Amino acid sequence: MTADQEMELFRQMKQDDVQAFNLLFRTYWERLYLFAYRKLNSEDDAKDIIQNIFISFWLKRNTLIIQSSVESYLFSIARYELLSFVSRAIKSREKQEILIHTILPAFEAPLTPMEAREIDQLLLQEEEKLPKRMKQIFKMAREENLSIREISVALQLSEQNVRNQLNTAITKVKVGLGEAVLAAILFSQLS
Repeated sequence: MTADQEMELFRQMKQDDVQAFNLLFRTYWERLYLFAYRKLNSEDDAKDIIQNIFISFWLKRNTLIIQSSVESYLFSIARYELLSFVSRAIKSREKQEILIHTILPAFEAPLTPMEAREIDQLLLQEEEKLPKRMKQIFKMAREENLSIREISVALQLSEQNVRNQLNTAITKVKVGLGEAVLAAILFSQLS
């Protein structure tokens, strides 16, 4: 199908032509499904995502403005839906097992220098959210590579206090970074 033909079908669909929509659906459904399936390794999740894309495509037909092509638009929406799925999956305990064993291995490629810089920037942002003393302990452990004992002596705090604050800081930073890092990795894979 040429770009002109798909745009003509899109114009007809905007005028409530169900047959035009069905033709666009039949043209792109399988390719979008395979794209989602390769990323998620789950038939059901891939089908759900693609079904939601086409439902939304039909429901928003009167207000949609497509600048490039219908194909580009649909694949862009698929990328955003996959990012949203991963974000929701992180929050869902039953999906964590799927993430760990199925989805994350698909993204084992090393980070590019730009991605690494972005993650460092996110780490600094999460670090800035920590309370003053906790941030100081976290920086001493991370940047100066000091042991709990060395931090305890330097700040005149008990080792247990330092350990507790460091563990809390690590947990807070991990939670803040978790979704952002996974989303950055996934986005780079989808691009």
